[in-house]
Amino acid sequence: MADLDHEELTPTPGARVGKFINRGDVRQTMLLGLLFTIVFVVLGRWVYPHWMPTVLTKQMQANEDIMIWFTVISAPIAGVVLAIAMQSFLHMHRGDTPPEEGIAIRTNTPVVIIWSAASVVFTIVAIVWGLVALNTDSIAAATDAPKSLIVDVTGSQWAWSFYYPAQNIHTHELNIPVNQPVTFNVISADVNHSFWPVQLGVKVDANRLVTTVVHADPSATGPIDVKCAELCGLYHAYMETSGAVQTPADFTNWVSSIQATGGVQQ
Repeated sequence: MADLDHEELTPTPGARVGKFINRGDVRQTMLLGLLFTIVFVVLGRWVYPHWMPTVLTKQMQANEDIMIWFTVISAPIAGVVLAIAMQSFLHMHRGDTPPEEGIAIRTNTPVVIIWSAASVVFTIVAIVWGLVALNTDSIAAATDAPKSLIVDVTGSQWAWSFYYPAQNIHTHELNIPVNQPVTFNVISADVNHSFWPVQLGVKVDANRLVTTVVHADPSATGPIDVKCAELCGLYHAYMETSGAVQTPADFTNWVSSIQATGGVQQ
């Protein structure tokens, strides 16, 4: 009977969790994790938009939304990893005396389960988001095709040139009207390039014998920076030009001024 009175009961899962959380190092790690999470949420929600290019199309807006919300969603994961790393750094052994050997821990089943589940959920969100965005863009491109402005883009070492078939003009700057879908037919005259009108939020390879197509929906007026995003030779970094999303009236006037000079921009 005496043995039963002194028998130690196995702690319940709730008691083990409570004891774990009440440890000083665990509390410090949780506070650091919360701090890092808040920092990344603030960066993603309010700071990143000021660092990104100006939004001139629906595609660029979608890109900005992805950057913001994926940063917010992944903030707790980054917070946990950085908190553990910071805690380890702050309490690392210093001096010449070797530290005592730690407890041999091979694995922690609850941590493994939680970490794996969080990774799976994050991956599913990323896949579903990407598939929905891809399907939405494809449907929009097919629907808008009949009313799209067509621009044939040619990349060559080391310049961009543009041909507008409906207007029959050749230019070296990219101007497009706001609130009208645009379809870019992109090709290369020599090596591989990559057509990247930054503020439009689209990018596609320019290949020698294959025409690639990309679609944009201008929603605001403003300047465009056109760059090459594929290493294409000695002057790759200088393969850029400019342009703008213009009002329909300004675009019409621009086209008329080029047509008046024979259809080739001087």
